[in-house]
Amino acid sequence: MAPERFLARPGRALLLAAALAALVLLAAVLVPDGPLRVDAWWAERMRDGLASAPEHLARVFDWLGRGIGRALTLVAIGVSLLVRRRWLALGAYVAVEALTPLTNSLLKLLVARPRPPDGLAHPVGSSFPSGHASYAAATLVALVLLYSSPGPRRWLWWALALLGAAAMAWSRTYLQVHWLTDVTAGAVLGWAIALAVFAVAQLAASSARYASAFSGSMNHSK
Repeated sequence: MAPERFLARPGRALLLAAALAALVLLAAVLVPDGPLRVDAWWAERMRDGLASAPEHLARVFDWLGRGIGRALTLVAIGVSLLVRRRWLALGAYVAVEALTPLTNSLLKLLVARPRPPDGLAHPVGSSFPSGHASYAAATLVALVLLYSSPGPRRWLWWALALLGAAAMAWSRTYLQVHWLTDVTAGAVLGWAIALAVFAVAQLAASSARYASAFSGSMNHSK
């Protein structure tokens, strides 16, 4: 089986992930309990659009990001990798889906930002960052890295992943359970974790192959 190649430049992806994670941490330190001006402006736009925008669509995204909807997605992707015996890919994917909610929950506890009032759904926990947005962004990045090859044609899949993450972020603000800064930070966190995990997995696998090849050549020379 050919070695897994998720990223063309895993080292650069790791640096990008570190920069994105730093932005989220900075936001976690600086974000106030109440809404920023941009949060209030966006929330007002969402309230104005309640009569025209399809609420059922927002609730579909809500379902996909929790409970059975989330579990079905995770299992389907995991089984696909298991059947193909893509062990490195499966390990990286499991790590992404474990680290994302863990990191998100830790930040929620530390920041403890209240949710917007009068939400149309009733999630538990605090507001910053959005768990749905983190999950969607991390999973969509993982899908791009797992099922497309590095190269110029990948831009379409990145665009679709960005669109999907934006749709999930919209749904959380439409349902008035998160501020705009919550979903933005959540999406950035998901991107950072997915990029970091897959970059580390690829770099570690490459190092192991080189070490094995070097050891084999040394033994052969003896």
